[in-house]
Amino acid sequence: MTNRHFLLFILLITCVFYTRAEKAIDYFNSAFFSEKILYNYYEDVVIDRINGMNTIVDHNTDSDVLDQVKRYIINDRNGSRSILKNGEVYFPLIEKILQENNLPSQLRNLAALESALNPRAQSYAGAAGLWQLMPETGRNNGLIVNKTIDERLDPVASTKAAAIYLNKLFELFGDWNLVLAAYNCGEYKIKNLLEENNTNSYHVIKKFLPKQTQLFIPTFLGVSYMLEYYNEHNILPVESDVYLENITFIKIDRAVNLGKLFKKTHITKELFRTYNASIKQNTISPLNKGLYIGLPDSMMVSFVEYYLEAHKEKVDIDNNQESLYRKLISEVISFSRPFQPPPPEVKFKRQATVDYKSLDYANIKDKPVANVENFKNYQYHLVRIGESLSEIANLYTNVGLNDLMEWNQLTENDEIRPGRVVLIKK
Repeated sequence: MTNRHFLLFILLITCVFYTRAEKAIDYFNSAFFSEKILYNYYEDVVIDRINGMNTIVDHNTDSDVLDQVKRYIINDRNGSRSILKNGEVYFPLIEKILQENNLPSQLRNLAALESALNPRAQSYAGAAGLWQLMPETGRNNGLIVNKTIDERLDPVASTKAAAIYLNKLFELFGDWNLVLAAYNCGEYKIKNLLEENNTNSYHVIKKFLPKQTQLFIPTFLGVSYMLEYYNEHNILPVESDVYLENITFIKIDRAVNLGKLFKKTHITKELFRTYNASIKQNTISPLNKGLYIGLPDSMMVSFVEYYLEAHKEKVDIDNNQESLYRKLISEVISFSRPFQPPPPEVKFKRQATVDYKSLDYANIKDKPVANVENFKNYQYHLVRIGESLSEIANLYTNVGLNDLMEWNQLTENDEIRPGRVVLIKK
């Protein structure tokens, strides 16, 4: 081999080595720097944050928990962005109902885990809605599930049903680790495992649970971490989704012809179905217990106008707007007036001993009530097009302009837009 050939051989080997080395460096960069620099993911910092979180389940920083944190922070960032976007709409409702049922507000993260806060979500196994309730579970907790209506897809009704179910499970097990495990695989499976192993501890029976259930609490911790620290990892809703209009929910018990509603208002079929997936027919049939309708604030004004006009001749009223509202609209849930969460020092009930008999023995009548404002002392007025605060005050007996401004934390300079809900003290 001549010197020239030897030099060419050395050059070829160098090129091959350099190419492989470059690929190795690229792989190292993608595996190391993408996590630590691009996503601000430093495992020791993440572990410290998890250990410092105020959670309803036991702290744990094993590989399963860290894998779930990575899932929400690194691997499925778009899914996390969707949760944050949907949370702007549905978290206020969920937190309100959890508070009313004396449940920890952190249980809102359970809905984020189950459905990514998509009220129309449905699983291959048959679960549906924000809380992914199975049909029988929904019915057992007060929901209607049939061919014409599926209240599991109703954000208000399903959240109230989930609150009832979670209260029952906590009364049965007295431990949130066991409650979440039972929520995933069924209370009777958990009860049987506890009895078979003569224990009250989740950690003793964990190894006997299905793999999906074993990962359920790590996933709960993972989504809880993301919802608390998303900003530290540069996860934000896309700019166009930062502002989402508030949704108002009203409860009605009269029939509504949706075809006529779409023709006589600017509410479209597509928009109505988006927010009311629980209704499967073109006519809302009256229910004895009432039915929730949800729409963006501006659209709800049109719905209420149509609904009141359609039924005002069929009810016995005292010829005033207040009486008409009371007869036809039994409940209003709105977040135009900011919802005040309970103070952080509120303590939630925990059982010292647990009697594992049957879910039928669960008793939730004795649960303590948080010391917060009672919104049942108020009635609600949905501001209609062209109404002023003075005109609203004149509709109600012994209500003045100053009263309305005090009850709703308003000033004379505040603009009252159609769709806003004004509180009227009874």
